[in-house]
Amino acid sequence: MAGAAILAAFVRPSLFRPPHRLVDASIVACLLVTGAQLIPLPLAVRAAISPAAAEVERQLLFDAGASTRPLSLDAASTLWALASGTAMALIFWSARSVFARGAGLRVVARWTAWFGLALAAVMFVQRAATPGLIYGFWTPMTRASHPTPLGPFVNRNDIATWLMLACPLVVGYLMARWSSRVARPGGRRNIETFVDSRALWLGMSACLMIAALLASLSRSGLFGAAVAVCVFALLARRRVSGRRLGWSLAAVGLAVAVATMYVNLDALAQRISDTLPSNLGGRLAVWRETWPMARDFPLTGIGVGAFERGMLVYQQSTRLIFFNHAHNEYLQVLVEGGWLLAAPAAIAIVVGWWGVRARLGSDRTPMFWVRVGAASGLAAVAAQSLWDTGLRMPASAVLFAIVAAAALHDDPAPDIF
Repeated sequence: MAGAAILAAFVRPSLFRPPHRLVDASIVACLLVTGAQLIPLPLAVRAAISPAAAEVERQLLFDAGASTRPLSLDAASTLWALASGTAMALIFWSARSVFARGAGLRVVARWTAWFGLALAAVMFVQRAATPGLIYGFWTPMTRASHPTPLGPFVNRNDIATWLMLACPLVVGYLMARWSSRVARPGGRRNIETFVDSRALWLGMSACLMIAALLASLSRSGLFGAAVAVCVFALLARRRVSGRRLGWSLAAVGLAVAVATMYVNLDALAQRISDTLPSNLGGRLAVWRETWPMARDFPLTGIGVGAFERGMLVYQQSTRLIFFNHAHNEYLQVLVEGGWLLAAPAAIAIVVGWWGVRARLGSDRTPMFWVRVGAASGLAAVAAQSLWDTGLRMPASAVLFAIVAAAALHDDPAPDIF
């Protein structure tokens, strides 16, 4: 949060300017709705706005008889959510402004490749040497009896979210470099044009990130990765012929084939085959017990970040496994913020995607490919969010904000590469 504030102070991002006015307004509206959930209200007013709140709090609190109370059932968590959301918005706005000014996106793409390469290496070494310890030293704080952290991530779906954002961005940057070299005066299409030291480590990073994603055994991650490949192919058709697109997809297939050398394919196949018999990995039970909460708090929700406290009342199944999030990002937004939060969030998604398509249509620079990679990563997370809430992890949320800025920033100067 401090870093986001310092970055915004140096960058001084511009807001509410065409063509980003509606996206920015939607983000600000989401923050204002979250902040409004913290305002203490007289009990009569609160009961009129959120009739079910008083009954739920009688089951949660020893003393629920205060004269004023906020709409949120967990004001402390909502305050943290507001601070985190503001930080992510500042990162998005700052990154968007920096990328529109010049070569900042190249630096970000390279560092993302380095971080992805390091993350995959740490994950594989850690799994082989100390599978139950983070970085080989620390026991993760989790309710699982036999935790198996993957690098710094405790949950396999969380590392999948980060990898789904990073890998398409790196692949897009690699294709942008190739496109830039071919487009130069006198540029030739030979092996020296496409293979140099930087291209090799970018390709290695992409392969290892794909391998880490497959090795995580995250079903939602695999679903999101498949969506990312499809979206990348559909958007790439704007710039390449069918033959070149076929070669590009073949290269992706080769990278996946190389990545499978690091993966236990039998375990992966078992995870996939267990999806339907286990009711989508237990998601159906979570969704069934979450929906009554959304039905009882339709307008204002229970408070952003208050899902875990609300489930103390609404979870009716066994408490051997406690539902601390909805396993569906869209359902969680509806439960925690009601329609007052879901509406501007939906507008931000729709208008944001429309803006990405507009930027792709107008971009005539090699940066087009970085935009395609960023858009594919966003689509992957949107698909994964049907099954999980990976963006609650700060590392993934920060990268999501940066990738969204990469997809939406204004057209840079044509000589950016």
